[in-house]
Amino acid sequence: MATKVNKYTPSMVARIQEVAALNGGLDLVLSNTLAEEPEFVKAGVTGRGVVAKARTMGLPYRKVERLTKTGEPVVRKDEIVQAIEASLGLEGLDTLAKADKRALADLAAAIKNLTPVMA
Repeated sequence: MATKVNKYTPSMVARIQEVAALNGGLDLVLSNTLAEEPEFVKAGVTGRGVVAKARTMGLPYRKVERLTKTGEPVVRKDEIVQAIEASLGLEGLDTLAKADKRALADLAAAIKNLTPVMA
């Protein structure tokens, strides 16, 4: 059985740890920057490879936050339904997640803007 060859040298591992420590973890941009350094290029390591190595080393990794075309964070329909349930103090509105996302967002905003009527 062939032995597994580790393409990460001790200096590469130390460099990954150093960059992660300086930045409070790694993200894809930092990983791609590391992958462009001569030692990493020579070893054929990609940015994704650096991410994988950092994860196996137990270093913190920050995923790139997904954004909509308008630049807002992506919100799933079930999260909107959960917000509606919390606002109304109800449970079991899961089937609302089948509704149009825009309609759910409008409903959640309308509920949020309601003021309780004092009798």
